[in-house]
Amino acid sequence: MRNRIFGGIGMVWGGAILLNWLKADAPAGSAAYQGGHTAAVVFGAVMFAAGLYYFFKKPAA
Repeated sequence: MRNRIFGGIGMVWGGAILLNWLKADAPAGSAAYQGGHTAAVVFGAVMFAAGLYYFFKKPAA
């Protein structure tokens, strides 16, 4: 049950990061800022995918 709860939280949080990325304009500024923005998007995608996996994973018998 704990994995399902954490999976749901990961899906929501990662999905919110990805939704923010889709709605926002392209980052303007230094290369470091753009790199951090890209890293945050990758982190959100990985968190969403891991949350999706653990939310729908069947419990061990």
